[in-house]
Amino acid sequence: MPPSITRRLLVSNLIVLAAFLGLAGTALDRAFRNSSEAAAREQLQAHVYTLLATANEDDRGRMRLPEVLAAPAFNTPDSGLYAEVEGENGTYHWRSGSLIGKDRRLVAGSLAGETTFRVVPGLAMFEQGVGWEDDTGTSVPYSLAVAMDTRALDAEQQTFRGTLWGWLGGVAALLLVVQTVLARWGLAPLRAMSAAVRRIENGQTSAIEGDVPRELESLSGNLNSLIRQNRTRQERVRNSLADLAHSMKTPLAILRGTAEQTVDNDLRRAIVEQSERIDQIVSYQRQRAAVAGVSSVTRSVDLAPVLRRLSAGLDKVHRDRGIHCDVSVRDPLTLRADEGDLFELFGNLLENAYKHAVKRVAIVGRHERDRIEIRIEDDGPGIAPDEVARLLRRGERADLRHPGEGIGLAVVDEIVRQYAGTLHIERAGLGGASVRVQLPG
Repeated sequence: MPPSITRRLLVSNLIVLAAFLGLAGTALDRAFRNSSEAAAREQLQAHVYTLLATANEDDRGRMRLPEVLAAPAFNTPDSGLYAEVEGENGTYHWRSGSLIGKDRRLVAGSLAGETTFRVVPGLAMFEQGVGWEDDTGTSVPYSLAVAMDTRALDAEQQTFRGTLWGWLGGVAALLLVVQTVLARWGLAPLRAMSAAVRRIENGQTSAIEGDVPRELESLSGNLNSLIRQNRTRQERVRNSLADLAHSMKTPLAILRGTAEQTVDNDLRRAIVEQSERIDQIVSYQRQRAAVAGVSSVTRSVDLAPVLRRLSAGLDKVHRDRGIHCDVSVRDPLTLRADEGDLFELFGNLLENAYKHAVKRVAIVGRHERDRIEIRIEDDGPGIAPDEVARLLRRGERADLRHPGEGIGLAVVDEIVRQYAGTLHIERAGLGGASVRVQLPG
């Protein structure tokens, strides 16, 4: 598949968009997670302060937590809110009623004035170390740890994550649609340029017309200039060879007339032979120059009307001989070619067929895979296989009884080669010659 500018732009935009939204989504998700964990930390720290506020003192002035706390969640087993206090160098250990039946340790042993927050699977824990002065003024170290179940926190984060990626996905889809529309709008001048070139190829116009964007002005001007130069050059070559052929007629006629008056038969034959050879060379080169060939600006031509027009014209020329031509062409047989080349090609072949036919000429046209095949047959004497190569050379003729320059088949072969086709000459089913031309369809 050929590369597409639109596809390339959309793919590159999609990659940039996916990368940007992916990074933005990841950053927002991380920010929300950090924010929710900070909120959980503040909530747990507030519970630590509550524990300190509800703490009592024993008879020596040391900290003691009550068995039942004011917050019901600390007293309900497996409520999701837990507390644990250790101190006095490990001799004091208090656990909330919510930890009944759980052997999980919450206190890690923080020093006085130190706070730690960590999230472990299933729990978010906050621990703070304090120094509690007893009645003797001694600072006794204690570690207070409060933990909460993270199921609610995880659910909140999952909800936010789903909402976030859902919105980002919707935004991505909307932006992709907008980018597609903008890409098509931005590339519209290129499509217009392509359509203009196709119109030239189809023969609807002869140049790129209308206003084009500044960025394409140079391209449009160069294409139009190239088309004009190509046509001018081809026309100049044709005209030059036509002028050459016309200017040589008089000198050749004088040369032949002078030869007829000479008494030297050998000299007369040599002059006539060489003058005819000069005439053949000029005619052959003139017809070669008339072959336009196929190019990107050549329009498609239907072969059927060309073949029918040629056969109808030759029917009138050879009416007195009673030659009947069968035309069997499956419409349409279109190929990209110069119409003048096709008339030259099949005009030569049909003229030869009519000249050598006794009563019948047949034209068969059809599609053969990706090629177009035209077969022209006659019921004449035919062409021997060993004569084919000779007849394709310029100046060779099969039947000297018919006038001509002997360049018809050579021109045919030249045109077929110019269009990357093939030419086959063989025995026809009618008994005469069968010329089969295959051209790219």
